[in-house]
Amino acid sequence: MKQRLLFLGALDYPNIPQAGDAVKNRFLLDFFKKELGDICYVDTQRWKRNPFILLRVFWKLIFCRFDNIVISTSNVSAYRLVRLTTSLHLRSRIYYFMIGGYTPLKIRDGIYKATPFKKLERIVVEADKVRELYHEVGIDNTYRLYNFKPVLFVPDISVIHEGRLRFVFLSRLTELKGVFHILNSVASLNSEGKGDLFEVDFYGRIDSDIQERFMNKLKTLPNVHYNGFLDLSCADGYRILAGYDAMLFPTMHVTEGFPGIVADAAIAALPLIASDWQYAQEIIGLGNCGILFPVGDNQALTEKMKAVIEDRSILQPMRSRALERSSMYDVEKVLDKKLIENLCMKERVY
Repeated sequence: MKQRLLFLGALDYPNIPQAGDAVKNRFLLDFFKKELGDICYVDTQRWKRNPFILLRVFWKLIFCRFDNIVISTSNVSAYRLVRLTTSLHLRSRIYYFMIGGYTPLKIRDGIYKATPFKKLERIVVEADKVRELYHEVGIDNTYRLYNFKPVLFVPDISVIHEGRLRFVFLSRLTELKGVFHILNSVASLNSEGKGDLFEVDFYGRIDSDIQERFMNKLKTLPNVHYNGFLDLSCADGYRILAGYDAMLFPTMHVTEGFPGIVADAAIAALPLIASDWQYAQEIIGLGNCGILFPVGDNQALTEKMKAVIEDRSILQPMRSRALERSSMYDVEKVLDKKLIENLCMKERVY
């Protein structure tokens, strides 16, 4: 019997998801279950260490029948799955929900072949700029869908924070996320005598290759703290997040698309101080919901942090605009029946 949908993506069952792709995919999977009912999934988390995951995917594709196949994984695994599914001549509509924004650049640079992507029913992207990049390589079967989160808490932005200005970093702690840029900026500002005026809290999983260096650096900075995991599956998590003044996101990832923390920041009415990666101007805006600086420019980050430490009123209009924008990322509004209709997922394939 033909089922409505096969979902292929990282879900990280049975753990509490911390990575952005697993968080997003769980919302997607729940949505498809609600709207389509008859679905199947393969959790591709840790597929590099477990070859049986890909064998299970292959078995599902060969021996089961589906109206729709959804691929929602990061770049490398997505390309493999797109090539596999489009090469089997399946009578299924195949959708690629992009995580990150690097795929069209790899097609442009000849690293990925364009043909498998042209065979897809739709490529669901997280920014209009990504659609433009696909168009430049001759691929126009795209559909823009901003990232999404549940709006579990509405902060009172009329409350003016007093005392130390509080910065927060909320993401996986890696070298390329710019965590050492933050620490270097804190050290520079402390040396200027501003250490008593601000603090920085880090939340997220620390990559093993930087853990010792990161924790040793923290010991030299009394106004920096590592607070482990912040659970944003409940209102209390967003209540804690809304207690900060600004979020730091100095990413250097070329694959960055629409990070989920941008939606988290909007829900908590937090302006971002972020690097100007490929899609930042569309998602954050220049002075709209945050402050941007050149990717990898540690001195520029220090200057932006210093500016808001010396005049936190800069942030207040951005808090208002961020909160207004949060409705665009509300999972209840983004994932609705209209999406199913627009993607033609309820139509049977014969």
